[in-house]
Amino acid sequence: MDTSVSLLILAAGLGSRFGLAKQILQIPPLGLPLFAFSLQNAVKNGVTHAVIVTRSELANFFEANIFPRFLAIHFDIIFQDLVGPKLPRNRTKPWGTGHAVLCARDYIRGNFVVVNADDFYGAEAIGAAVNFVKKNNTECCCIGYPLIQTLSASGPVSRGIIEVDSENRATAITEVTQIQRLADGSIISLNSAKNFDSALLWPQRLVSLNLFGLSRDIFTILEQKFYSFLQKNQNSPTAEFYLPGAIVGANIFGRKLAMKMVPTQDYWFGVTYRGDIALVEERLRELVAKGLYT
Repeated sequence: MDTSVSLLILAAGLGSRFGLAKQILQIPPLGLPLFAFSLQNAVKNGVTHAVIVTRSELANFFEANIFPRFLAIHFDIIFQDLVGPKLPRNRTKPWGTGHAVLCARDYIRGNFVVVNADDFYGAEAIGAAVNFVKKNNTECCCIGYPLIQTLSASGPVSRGIIEVDSENRATAITEVTQIQRLADGSIISLNSAKNFDSALLWPQRLVSLNLFGLSRDIFTILEQKFYSFLQKNQNSPTAEFYLPGAIVGANIFGRKLAMKMVPTQDYWFGVTYRGDIALVEERLRELVAKGLYT
């Protein structure tokens, strides 16, 4: 078994709601996109290999701005839009995050950590995921953040609420949309049904932001699930094969590949709305001023 750990960066999203490619948004003071901080944190934890899954039209950005800056990292770059199956004529978006991870199968030799390109996860959280997969080959991990630390002041967000069993295994990630913090400090979903359990949204409830530490064995499960997905959605213009739904739940326990929930109190921030950019820049300036990133 290869004991090295790779960092897999998901950077193929269209950013249609935001209006531009968030994953390559260069933010002061360093003029770096958010995934560059995940790269720095991974390097600090001994990672020397990264795989970027992106779109072919973004190739020049990575080659000009990222590869020369991280010489300690060996990069592989994959263009999700060029990896089969072919998209139907009425579809522009990729097949989803689950397919993006599956695209990296031939480039990853050992266990790996998955991050979104447009999220800042924090050094502690990245380190926890890297060290988990260094020590575990029959377990995966889902890093959980307190909900209160992941909200946006600019508008409602969607979050994956992590459900666990008595052994702290993640049994499901329930996506709740339109989550917003009110002026009185309470947290609600503007899109909740009448039978929605408001207890899901207490401030310290742990949520997933697509930071996973995964065994390489997960590729076999993803391949099987993606095949089933395509049987139903081959010609769909919008259906997406999401990573959390494919790898979290009782389906992987039967294969002796448990998904542990690992909590963190680390800082997360991201750019959901354009109004978030100023706050993200402020936080990055604080971290750079402390000498944590260069």
